[in-house]
Amino acid sequence: MQVKSMYIFPKAHDDSALCCCEYINEDGERSHILAAFCDCEAIDEAFERLVTWKPVEGQTYQKMMMTLADRLRIPWRGGAKQVPLDVCCAFSLFPVILLLGCISWLMSFISYLLILPVVIFSIHRFFRKARVLEEPFISGSDRAKHGGRYPRTQFFLAWLMISVISLIFVYYTQVITYLKISPYENLLLMIFICIACTSLYIVKVTSYAGFEPRVLDDEGMYGEAIESGAWQICIECAKQVPRMASHCRTCDSCYLLRDHHCIWLDTCISTVNDRWFVIGLLFSLSSLAYGSLLSLTTVCHPRLVDMYFTIVLLPHQCPDAFSTFQ
Repeated sequence: MQVKSMYIFPKAHDDSALCCCEYINEDGERSHILAAFCDCEAIDEAFERLVTWKPVEGQTYQKMMMTLADRLRIPWRGGAKQVPLDVCCAFSLFPVILLLGCISWLMSFISYLLILPVVIFSIHRFFRKARVLEEPFISGSDRAKHGGRYPRTQFFLAWLMISVISLIFVYYTQVITYLKISPYENLLLMIFICIACTSLYIVKVTSYAGFEPRVLDDEGMYGEAIESGAWQICIECAKQVPRMASHCRTCDSCYLLRDHHCIWLDTCISTVNDRWFVIGLLFSLSSLAYGSLLSLTTVCHPRLVDMYFTIVLLPHQCPDAFSTFQ
């Protein structure tokens, strides 16, 4: 005799039936990307408060950001894919800063030496202040000690990738076309770029704690390991870690000989990847300096400078650098 189950399990959503512009929203309902700003009480309330010059409450702002993050999608096969809000912000700000610097020399200095640092620093401070507190009742001095963790963001990593791709694109579409750069100079620049990108990629993929926790004794304690002084209990994550390890509030993990958390790579720099990090920085700096030299000597009027056993071209005058938009 067959016995029917008393529990009824909901059917899973059939994602294959979704078109490229449809998706399953946070409420489990079928939705369309064209209805991104429809049927949202938080957005309507926030817009109404802005029109009537009333402050927007924190809960309304948080709910509105969650709704925007859920509805920010791009068409994709099998259903619209969600795009992180911080990545979308990087893709939106980058062309604005880039186009402002193409107006004149004055706007270049203002955009890249004033506006860009202020924007990047403001976004960095925003994420530093927005701590994720697992225990909201903690206050005072304990908040600084157990002050939760910093929220992770892909904004700086997305900005770094867009910058590298844009610089290479501008170099090959605007600088190489002048036919003033020799193949050997171009090859040397590409070698610098490849080494820099490879090194930073290795830094990203090899980031891990770098140690294995010790085994518990019969009483479920780390008594022998702790008494030796080589290991300790981390206050943040309550795990057994080596004495030379420190906790990262962004990664929410402990790393051996941790140096800092690199926001541009969204990873921690520790004993396992610090050498590759230094190599990546050196070759990145060399690529930027050498690429700038080649670009400026191509666009500007160069002059010959004798340096020991060779002759080097250096930019001299750039009166017509901003004569056209190109």
